[in-house]
Amino acid sequence: MTSRTFAEAAVALVLFGCIPVVIRYVSANPYTIGIVRLVIATTGIALVMRDRHALRALPRADVARLCLIGCFFFAHWLAYFLAIKTSSASIGTIGLSTYGIHLLILGAIFSRARFSALDLIAVAMAIAGAIVTVPELTLRNDATLGMLLGTVSAIFYATLPILHQRWAHMSSSVRALGQFGVALVLFLLFLPKAQWNLRPVDWAGLAFLGLGSTFVGHGLWVRVTTRLRPATTSILYYASVPVALTLSVLVLGEPLTPRIALGAALIIGGSLMGLTAQARAAREPRFGD
Repeated sequence: MTSRTFAEAAVALVLFGCIPVVIRYVSANPYTIGIVRLVIATTGIALVMRDRHALRALPRADVARLCLIGCFFFAHWLAYFLAIKTSSASIGTIGLSTYGIHLLILGAIFSRARFSALDLIAVAMAIAGAIVTVPELTLRNDATLGMLLGTVSAIFYATLPILHQRWAHMSSSVRALGQFGVALVLFLLFLPKAQWNLRPVDWAGLAFLGLGSTFVGHGLWVRVTTRLRPATTSILYYASVPVALTLSVLVLGEPLTPRIALGAALIIGGSLMGLTAQARAAREPRFGD
């Protein structure tokens, strides 16, 4: 990894760690958060991108690809926001941290690789971690529902690095604009459900989410995920989890119970173990290469 890629990843990950805390703190609902963040991010990227001419020359196939990226990103965001609002910033973060396991599975499917015993152990650890984290296996419990929504969000999130790498013939700015622009259109379908009677501190939080975590953070992350293997970016992503959990305790006063800590450790440990093995296998030369 070059120093530039490392720096971009570090900035993005710190900003990502702030996201669940700010989402939980502001009184805006998920639809308002999504619309404001995406209006700021889409406008910002459209203003600074240097290859606007590339948009006019996009073939229909690439337009369809951008729409798919945007749809998956919308689903990831909506489920993630609902997870945090339903339960807590900590639960939403832990649910999203199953992202690595889903990427491990999707990577094996798309690369037609066989699942190893280590991969199965990694998946088992993540499942055990999710079960340990929730107090009871019923959707009537807010923590359980939040964990489920966070896991659904993670599934959609895991598809994004694969799609960005597969369609890297489009520039990162074009893909980022497509990702945000399509997601914005989908969030605007829920405009009647958005709430706008907010406190000044809520608007400040939304401005941070739009400018910092979305325009800067996700813009940098699109470039990082394009340059590095999906398994590598997934391993890096987990650096944002301790940031989020620490801020959840310090800023929101959420308890980091032994149950939550153990569940997070199992999910993150299993994900890192599987992704590290996948990254190592990808670097090994194969006969005939």
